[in-house]
Amino acid sequence: MKKNELTWNNIKKLEDYQITYLLYLEGKSIEEISIIRRMSKEQVQRHILECKIELSRNTSEEDLLIKIISLNKRDRLEYLSIINESEREMLSMEIYKRYIKFKNPEDRMILIWLIGELRDKRLLPFIRMEIRSKYVNLRRLCCSALGKIKDEKTKEWLEEALEDVNPQVRQYAAKALKHIGDLNTINKLKKIVNDKKEKDYVKKAAYDSLISIEMKLVD
Repeated sequence: MKKNELTWNNIKKLEDYQITYLLYLEGKSIEEISIIRRMSKEQVQRHILECKIELSRNTSEEDLLIKIISLNKRDRLEYLSIINESEREMLSMEIYKRYIKFKNPEDRMILIWLIGELRDKRLLPFIRMEIRSKYVNLRRLCCSALGKIKDEKTKEWLEEALEDVNPQVRQYAAKALKHIGDLNTINKLKKIVNDKKEKDYVKKAAYDSLISIEMKLVD
């Protein structure tokens, strides 16, 4: 439905989520809509997001990607839970075509996060590029994304990140190796566990992954 068709005059043609969105457009709060519509606040928020996404589909792909970047994390997760496989493919291809055009590190952090959520191995070159970024949070998010994608080809990238100057990056790298590590990884993780100068939370992540890898190799 087009935005100009989303009116009370068309109420007989509207879906439930569109009616919820009309109340939202009138300025009613989530709590007020929840009472009026006799549904949970979570359902109200989901209706609003679903309608926003529907309206966004009438815009260009470029505008849609910018809209997604502008959402908060919760709304981005909601968006990803609603879209179908063809729309996920479209999103992956849009990231592939336009990633380099985004120069702001904050935008790139969200794109790397999206790559991890999409689990699209075709987008791994961007993670390879950013895992050595000068921005700590970007490197950390790269490790987190690799932990979701679980591609054995990225094992060496994560092993290299175990020596990062930032402890949070080392922690996320250790966690990400849990599913793709091997004997060489175990030796590197043991080194972290036995390092008296290492942060406790990094040691714990390394130990947990070490145990998981050992159990996997035994099986």
